Amino acid sequence: MIEHLDIRNYALIENLSMELHEGFNVITGETGAGKSIILGALGLLMGEKADSGAIRNGADEITVNAVLSVPEDHEVVSMLGGMGIEPEDGQIVIRRSVKRNGRSAISVQGRSVTRTELAAVADSLVDMHGQSEHQSLLLPDRQRRILDSYAGNRELLENCRNLCQKVNELREREQDIERQTEESRRQEDYLRFALEEIESAKVQDGEDEKLRERVQVLGQSEAIFGNAGLAAEKLKEARNLFYDASSSMARACKADPALADFTARIESCRLESEDIAQEISNYISSIDFSQAAVDSMQERLSLLQKLKRKYGPQLSDVLAFAEDAREKLDIVQNSELHLEKCRKELSEALKQYKDCARKLSDSRRKAALVLEKSILEVLKTLGMPQARFEIRVDTDEEKTSPSGTDSVAFVISANPGEDIREIREIASGGELSRIMLAIKTVLAEADSIETQVFDEIDTGIGGSVALSLAQCMSSLAQKKQVLAITHLASIASRADTQFVVSKNVENGRTYTGIRQSEGEDRVHEIARMLSGDEESVSLEHARKMLGIS
Repeated sequence: MIEHLDIRNYALIENLSMELHEGFNVITGETGAGKSIILGALGLLMGEKADSGAIRNGADEITVNAVLSVPEDHEVVSMLGGMGIEPEDGQIVIRRSVKRNGRSAISVQGRSVTRTELAAVADSLVDMHGQSEHQSLLLPDRQRRILDSYAGNRELLENCRNLCQKVNELREREQDIERQTEESRRQEDYLRFALEEIESAKVQDGEDEKLRERVQVLGQSEAIFGNAGLAAEKLKEARNLFYDASSSMARACKADPALADFTARIESCRLESEDIAQEISNYISSIDFSQAAVDSMQERLSLLQKLKRKYGPQLSDVLAFAEDAREKLDIVQNSELHLEKCRKELSEALKQYKDCARKLSDSRRKAALVLEKSILEVLKTLGMPQARFEIRVDTDEEKTSPSGTDSVAFVISANPGEDIREIREIASGGELSRIMLAIKTVLAEADSIETQVFDEIDTGIGGSVALSLAQCMSSLAQKKQVLAITHLASIASRADTQFVVSKNVENGRTYTGIRQSEGEDRVHEIARMLSGDEESVSLEHARKMLGIS
């Protein structure tokens, strides 16, 4: 719902602000006062192309701001989320400016967006009737969604969507198996040779690094053996020195027991040195310093290096290559089994999808018949008694889409002798607006768009048709916010809120302004709309229309 609209420097408007309300809002005023200028500014917020020629003389840019309330469960919330935008306290602020060089700046919640993104957001929240580019119901997909909502097809649609996804996934899997089988067959001989080569080598991850370290050690064997052996000998020689030191300290302890700790520490050093000497000896004994051992390790490293060059670059990659080769060979060997299983699952999924799609089609056709009748009844009251309206549900059994196998189109023949056509092909703005009003009235519960704007809807009508039109708009306003420009008192008098646009000349410049009309001011405006003057008879009639005694 539009809560606030602010327009600056647009055509005759210098500074105009409107606080819009729930229910039925109308804009009235003398011809040429600037009512359509307000809708033109609103059109900028709907994503229309910018026209720098509309900038008011003496100004540098147009700015239009609007505050809109957004229900937390509305589809636009997820759309905004995809743009990184979140409503604040259930509201969003849209701002657009147009400079003289033609450049336009657009933001939602202070974040810059493209004109395409703006149009997508605005079209989800506002329908402008009389300007077909902003009428969401002209879009086939929107018509299909409206019909589904009216028919209560939510569960069927969800099932259809899930089954369609499953079918598409199985089709992709079938194609993957066929592609992989073809590729693996071309590589089969090579894969078998490679796998046999890797498996026969009994490769272990990280083995090459351990061997390289071992070979490096063996390359220094003479230095290691000589120095480590000398260290062991020296430690063994030190054993006698520790014995003598320990004996001497033991005798000293007899004279002073406080020296006992030193005796224990010397004994500990002796035992530790003997243990170190023994471990060094064991290490020396464990090393095979033979040239044959070195050659064997070098040969193993050479083999691993060869495998890494062919299938690497690391041994982990060689092992991964072997696993991949096993899988591809398995596909070749068992391709028919894999394909048969996949195709069986695909056939079953398709059957389930077709069954669900048929139920969806049946539900749509039943709902379409009821909806057609309801819309025609409203159209008759709006001065179109001989109109033909149909909702066509065409099914393509070969089609597989998340929304089923149907295409939906709203078609109409507004007058006798005219061909029935899709509603987006209707030429008359007023006629199209009345058709859309009829549809919106019947679909008020099913349509998620909160604000309906009507322009030219009263063109060429009057009398009882005008009263029916007013009744329709008033009824629609029970569930939606309605904003209409009208010249008819019978429509304006039914509004919950009335705004009056006026044009004034000050210091040689023309200004368009707007005010919310209430009380006696509204009585006088309705009287003007009735007869063009404010005589007592017109004023009395206006009071009766407004229910003011």
